[in-house]
Amino acid sequence: MIIGGGKIAYRKTSSLISEGAMVTIISPEVCPEIENLAIEGKIKRKKRYPLEDDFKNAFYVIAATNDEQINAEITTKLEKTKLVLNASSVDKGNCHVPASFKKGKLLLTVSTSGASPMLAKKIRDQWSAVYDDNFGKYVDFLYEARGKIKQLNIPSARKKHLLQEIIDEKYIDSMENRQFFLAVLKTFNSC
Repeated sequence: MIIGGGKIAYRKTSSLISEGAMVTIISPEVCPEIENLAIEGKIKRKKRYPLEDDFKNAFYVIAATNDEQINAEITTKLEKTKLVLNASSVDKGNCHVPASFKKGKLLLTVSTSGASPMLAKKIRDQWSAVYDDNFGKYVDFLYEARGKIKQLNIPSARKKHLLQEIIDEKYIDSMENRQFFLAVLKTFNSC
C-alpha cells in the first residue's frame, strides 16, 4: 500500500509491480503515470485520504505524501505491526528499499542506509553500464550449468572444480565457450 500519488509514489509503485506485488495507492490526487497504471488495471487506486481500516490487511506500507508530518504519523502508527517505509525520512521507517539493478538472474542492490539515496542510484547506474545484457546471459549460463553439474554422478570435489571453472572470465563474453562447456558436461553422463 502506498499513501501518496506523486513522482516518488510512482517510482516505488513501478518497482513493486515489476516484481509482481499487488499495489494499492491511496491519495486524493495522483500524477498522470499513476492514473495510467490504475486505468490499465495494474494497481488499485482509492481517490481519498487513508482511513484506519485501509491498513488492516496491508503487509507493507509506503508513506510517500508530500507532507512530512503525515508521513511521520503514518510511520509512527504502523511501524510496530507493519513494514513501513517513510519516503520523507528513511531512518524513521522500519525498512527501506535499496537501489537495485536486474539483468536476467543477476540482481544487484546497493543502499547507503538513508545517507544518500542519490549515491545509491549513482552506483546502481554505474553497475548497469558494467553488467550489460551479455552479463545477464552469462549469469543465465551459470544457472543452467550449475543445475547440470549438480545432477552429475561424480565426486563432490569434481563438481566443485567444475563450478569453479565456470566463473572463469573466458565464459563471460564467449557464447562459444559456454556452449562448449555445456557440451562437455553431456559427456560426463555417458561415462
